[in-house]
Amino acid sequence: MDWDWPMYHRVERQATRMADMMQRLDVDTGKLVRIGKGFAYADARLKCLNCRNATECLLWLDAKPESSEAPTFCPSFSLFEACKRLPGSEM
Repeated sequence: MDWDWPMYHRVERQATRMADMMQRLDVDTGKLVRIGKGFAYADARLKCLNCRNATECLLWLDAKPESSEAPTFCPSFSLFEACKRLPGSEM
């Protein structure tokens, strides 16, 4: 298989984009996956993979220094905000 294929790199980045967003927003993954017995997580993953804002998302994630603007372009932003890790909680 040709791993230099541009589509491979695009799909690989899409697969990690949601995890990168969740990490940046300090989402409590355990809290997220318990909502709706995992359906909320699955729905967010599907939205991410099919997102029309992928370019804006990648620019926001790659910004140096990190953007202080909330990623309101993200269709799952309100869900991620609701699942933020509580201050002082363990990872």
